[in-house]
Amino acid sequence: MAYRDDIVKERVAFLSQEPDTLRQIRGAGLYETLQSLGLNHGQFFRALGTTVRDYCAQEFGIDLDRITVDRFFQSDPNAKWLFPDMVRDAVVSGMTRKPVYPGLIIRDERVPSTAFDVPYVQEDELEEELRTVAEGAAIPESAIKYGDRVIKLDKKGRGVLASYEVIRRMSVDMLRIHLQRIGERLGRHLDARLARILAEGDGAAGTAPVSLDTATSGAWAYADLVKGFMTLTLDHYFTPTHMLANADLCQTILELDAFKEAALFDFAKTGNLPTPLGTRLVPMAGQPASCLTILDAGYAAQKLTEQDLLVESDKLINQQWDRTYLTVVTDFAIIYEKARVVVRSDWS
Repeated sequence: MAYRDDIVKERVAFLSQEPDTLRQIRGAGLYETLQSLGLNHGQFFRALGTTVRDYCAQEFGIDLDRITVDRFFQSDPNAKWLFPDMVRDAVVSGMTRKPVYPGLIIRDERVPSTAFDVPYVQEDELEEELRTVAEGAAIPESAIKYGDRVIKLDKKGRGVLASYEVIRRMSVDMLRIHLQRIGERLGRHLDARLARILAEGDGAAGTAPVSLDTATSGAWAYADLVKGFMTLTLDHYFTPTHMLANADLCQTILELDAFKEAALFDFAKTGNLPTPLGTRLVPMAGQPASCLTILDAGYAAQKLTEQDLLVESDKLINQQWDRTYLTVVTDFAIIYEKARVVVRSDWS
């Protein structure tokens, strides 16, 4: 959701209070205040200049690295109100740490609804070029258009099936590790979604990429990568930053003679992938087969989020796990359709 100006002012005013004043707000009162302002405990801890581990040690005398979930809930009546955000932070950490989509988008923008009109620029080479302008003559213009590309955001989620009896003897730190892994799996889904949108478009008119064929159907050569690189660089005037490929195509690229030179690349020794033509080669979950996407990550796509990760807070506070659901309302949108080029080998 988008925040009104008055809510933003209230958030700033709340977080700007003296640390000693902020520390007086605890438990249910703190939880309800943060909920009403659209804040989380992580932001609260940053305002205090501390972390959840240090806060729990100072306020409740507990060590999150050692204490079990059961003892955590028994330690202090105010401690349990931190638990939903601890779960959320662990999942968010996994969603953004291992998946690669955060490095392939312009930004993650908060939007007010599940249907969003995406502003965009429709480029035209003849209209964009600088021209000599006579005294008093009209200056050529470029227009930012709005409202013709509507993106509909779907809810995406995952359930965590575990009774409280299963997790109560587990350490809080180990539970966070398991939740982080769940976050990584959610992030993999977003990777696959972005790969598909970059390769095919986001469903709105005018977002499909320029598609090039390899020189030989069903085969790949170094010249095919150069062709895509030059098309994006000179024809579209963008800077290639990444090449996206599935596992099979990554293997094919690594087998090309141009990338076997040990003096240039050390994949065989270190596992570091080569950088074809100065770009980053990214093995991408969900990347269509026989398809290489070359893009400028600074212009191609952005992430739109109506609802950040949401957990069933009441269940967690009351130690009722069983079926706890994690949901997010988000999707990706193409901004500059020519900021990526797709090279295909399945054109016969």
